[in-house]
Amino acid sequence: MRTTVSYFLTSVLTAGVLLTSSCSKKESPQIDTGTSNTGKSKFVFVVYTDGSGGEASRYIVSTEDVKSGTISTTGNGVETDAYSFIKQNNKLFGIVYAAQGPTTPFKLNEKGELVRAGASVNTEMTGIYGTVNNNEYVGGSVARSLASPIGTLYRFDAENLRIAGRNTVDLFKITGTDEMAVWSGITQVDNKLFAPVYFSPGVSGKTTKYVDSTWIAVFDYPSLQYKKLIRDGRTGFIGNWFGMQGVKQIENGDVYAWSTAGGSGTLKSTKPSAIVRIKKGTEEFDQSYFFNVEAVTKTKIARGEYIKDGKFLMTLYATNEVGGVSGGRVKLAIVDVINKTVNYVTGVPEHEQMSYNMKTYVEEDGKIVYYVLKEDAANGGEHYLYVVDVATNTAKRGIKFQGIADVTSITKLKY
Repeated sequence: MRTTVSYFLTSVLTAGVLLTSSCSKKESPQIDTGTSNTGKSKFVFVVYTDGSGGEASRYIVSTEDVKSGTISTTGNGVETDAYSFIKQNNKLFGIVYAAQGPTTPFKLNEKGELVRAGASVNTEMTGIYGTVNNNEYVGGSVARSLASPIGTLYRFDAENLRIAGRNTVDLFKITGTDEMAVWSGITQVDNKLFAPVYFSPGVSGKTTKYVDSTWIAVFDYPSLQYKKLIRDGRTGFIGNWFGMQGVKQIENGDVYAWSTAGGSGTLKSTKPSAIVRIKKGTEEFDQSYFFNVEAVTKTKIARGEYIKDGKFLMTLYATNEVGGVSGGRVKLAIVDVINKTVNYVTGVPEHEQMSYNMKTYVEEDGKIVYYVLKEDAANGGEHYLYVVDVATNTAKRGIKFQGIADVTSITKLKY
């Protein structure tokens, strides 16, 4: 199965305020607990309107065809106040980034219409999340403050739509330093959870001095109990706040992790941007494997999402400017971590990196990847979906997002 995540926008201070749009406002859908099996599916996007017809707002919209044409919120979709979205059990869970993290499940009914699949459930102020098996996801919250360093992990039952368990960890104590850990994602590895972390002083206005190490916190599943913090000193830390990327287990059981090695603030990492490995069944970095991507490409990895068979779709920085949660110009590439190759994707223009993570959906056979970007102002400044052919390292421009200021999530639901 494929996991889709998305991230809150820079307007997060408005969380909890449900804005209205005069161009396409719809009432909240009724709860529909029924099931359907038509054999059909639709692409589902979370978009933020540009406000040209009134005030801006966020919508969940759907379409069957993404290879041509346009999509907008006019007569399409439902309004939502959630900032984060994760697909599990053929449902799309919208999580409000606020205290208690109200979470609402959505699905497609037998007509292919977006409906609520259940009542909203309070969770946590969720900053990380990842799917587990085919029936749960795990979320986590942390204040990112040394004065309050306790992080909470929770299990969400995607079938019965409820919290299934919680546990806490002191993210200051696990570092053994004068700084705390901040997790940037979480992913299932067999019966464990791997959470990449970076260090932070936990004080406003200060940045970490620990930029030359890679750390992953290991937790048991389903207890969510903290086990250990593993470290590697050959590259930098993994991911960025709300990034939800950087660690992935592939089909043979091995785990690969990658780092931009860009440093923090004005302090630059002395290590190269690279990919490291954790062998199947182990909880230590494999010192026999090191893919120095920076040496091969003369640039740094920005972000990545797994495709299949050891191949990742990655963005690589096109200039010396290295971004964090956003920023920097990037190029698209397919990176083979087994054969240690990098092939740039033709047909996709160089572009500005979008906020927090790549917006991608991978077909189950791994042959096609759908990738959303915002083109430069000189080319119209519109958001487009590109259809990437993995075998040929080529892409074609697909659907255009009309009247859309941002696209924060893409996935596919069956009905």
